[in-house]
Amino acid sequence: MKFDNRVQRYKHLFTKTDKQIVEYIKSSEFDDTFSTINSLAHAVGASPATVTRFSNKLKYENFQDMKFNLLQEMTNNEIENSPLIQKIHNYHQNTIQQTGEFISDSSIKSFVNQIMRSRQIIFAGIGSSGLSATEFYYRIMRMGLKGNVSTDSHQMKIFASLLTASDTFVAISNSGETDELITAANIAHDKGAFVVAITNYQGSGLTKCADLVLITTDQSRTNDSRFVNTQIATLFLIDIVSYLLLDDAHLHKIYNKTTDVILSDKNQ
Repeated sequence: MKFDNRVQRYKHLFTKTDKQIVEYIKSSEFDDTFSTINSLAHAVGASPATVTRFSNKLKYENFQDMKFNLLQEMTNNEIENSPLIQKIHNYHQNTIQQTGEFISDSSIKSFVNQIMRSRQIIFAGIGSSGLSATEFYYRIMRMGLKGNVSTDSHQMKIFASLLTASDTFVAISNSGETDELITAANIAHDKGAFVVAITNYQGSGLTKCADLVLITTDQSRTNDSRFVNTQIATLFLIDIVSYLLLDDAHLHKIYNKTTDVILSDKNQ
C-alpha cells in the first residue's frame, strides 16, 4: 500500500509529532535526511524511537522498509502526451490505484450479496456524492433490483424511517461527516436495516452506525484546486460492484432487456 494511503487509513492514530513527520516527508525532496533514521529524526525534531513507532503505525516493518517503499513510489508511469493530459491522466490513475488498495475482495463480495438478498436498497448522498448515489441506483434499477435514491436531506430521513431488517441503506460521503446523511443512516440502523457507508475515512461519523464500511481514496490529496472531480474513486467502486452483480445470469438478462428497450426507442 502506498504511503499516502497508509496515512489516510491510520491518521486517526497519529500524534502531533506523527503529523509533523508526514508533512515533512510530503514536502521534502527525499534528500540526504532520509539516508538514516537518525537524520530523519533530527530533521523533524523527534527521536529515532518516535520515527520507528511512526513507521510501525503505518504497518511498515521498520524505517528501512518505509524508506524503500517511498523510493519505489517515486517512479511515475506517464503517457506520451501534453503535460496537461499527462497530469489529469495521472490524477485518475493514482485515484483508481489507491482506491484499489483500500478495497478488499471480501468486503465487495459481502456488499454484493447484501444487495442481492435485500428487499430494497436505498442510496443516499448530498452534493456530488448525490450524483454517485443516483448513478448507483440507476444501475441496480436496470438489473431489476428494487430501491430508490435520495439527494435531499429531508427525503432521505423519510426513506430511512420506512426501512426494515430486510432492507439496505447505502450512504455515500467523502468526508463521512455530512450531518444530514449521518442522521438518516442512524435512522435506518435503528429500523434494523443493513447500513453501508462509502467514505474516505474509517472512524468518521458515518462509519459508526454502519454494518459495512467501504473506504475510497481522498482525492483532495492531489493538492490541486483545479481538479474538481471528487467522485472518481466512488465510481470505480460502483463499477466493481456492478460487474459482480452482472455475473448473475438473471440480473444480466434483465439489464440486457432494459438496454434493448432503450435502443429500440432510439431507432424509432
